[in-house]
Order: sequence, then structure tokens, then C-alpha cells
Amino acid sequence: MTCNNDEIIRLCQGLSVLLRAGIGLSEGLFLQAETESGELQVLVRKLAAELDLGEPLAVAMENSMAFPRHVTGMIRIGEQTGRLEEALESLANFYEDRRRIAVQIRQALTYPSLVLLLMLAVIGVLLVAVLPVFDSVYASLGSRLTGISAGLLHLGEMLKAALPVLLLLLFVLVGAALWI
Repeated sequence: MTCNNDEIIRLCQGLSVLLRAGIGLSEGLFLQAETESGELQVLVRKLAAELDLGEPLAVAMENSMAFPRHVTGMIRIGEQTGRLEEALESLANFYEDRRRIAVQIRQALTYPSLVLLLMLAVIGVLLVAVLPVFDSVYASLGSRLTGISAGLLHLGEMLKAALPVLLLLLFVLVGAALWI
């Protein structure tokens, strides 16, 4: 198991609060395990068991191979300097900032993406539905669209023929974007 950012935040915040309250690290991990579920609960119990055997927290975290190296490095530095509580709090703040920035980036990209999709839809409607009307009006007057207009009319005809495939592709891309 590899811990994700939210799990690291919960673990570091929980341990920091428990240490600040004067609860020992091993006992704090057992208490933290009670608030977790699934694989994270098993991992936290395994960390607590290693601490009971005399391993430092950084070594137990490295042995689990569930935490990034910089997390275990910060924990090691916190243990060596006697500032484990501050190291845990700093890690929780760092991962909280990362999560907040990721949300802000997603939000910042959502609006322009929706505007772009709407703009492409309007252009598609113009090419597929409106431009052929102009062509028929010109044809009834005994003329044809020429130059760029004729090229756009031809593009609209091709888009109309490929519309089912393009809609399927758009559906897949939007689904992938939402999943990511």
C-alpha cells in the first residue's frame, strides 16, 4: 500500500495532536489506528507494532514502503532533533497546501475548458446547420459560395458526416477529464 496525500495529512495531523497532548508515539499510533479503516488501519497498526519493538518511527515508515522518502526523512529529522511534533505538523501543512493547490488548478482550468467546449459547439452548429442555409439562399439566387466560405461549407459537410464519431470521442474525453 502507498499512502495518498489525504492519508498522510490525517496521519500526520493526528499524531501531531496526540504528541502535543502528551500521549506516547506508540500509544498514539494505536489510537490513530482506531480512527482509520481499511488498509490504512492495518498500516498504522503495523507501524505501532514496530515502535513497540523499539524501532524509530522513521524506520518503521521506511520499512512499510508506504510513504514518500521526504516524509520519512522529515520524520527522521524530527526524531533526531526532538521536534517530531513540529515535523509532523509541517508535513500535514505541506500536503494540505498541495491538496488546496491541486483543487485551485482544477477549478482554474474548468471554466476555460467549458467556454472552449461551448465555443466549439457554436462553431460546429454554424458550420453544420447555418452555413448550408446560406448556400441554399445563394443557390436560389443563382450563385455559389466561393473561397473561404466554400471551404467552410465543405468542412461543415465533413463534420456532419463524422458527427457520431466526434460525439463519441468527445464523450470519452469528457469522461476521462472528469475521472482524472
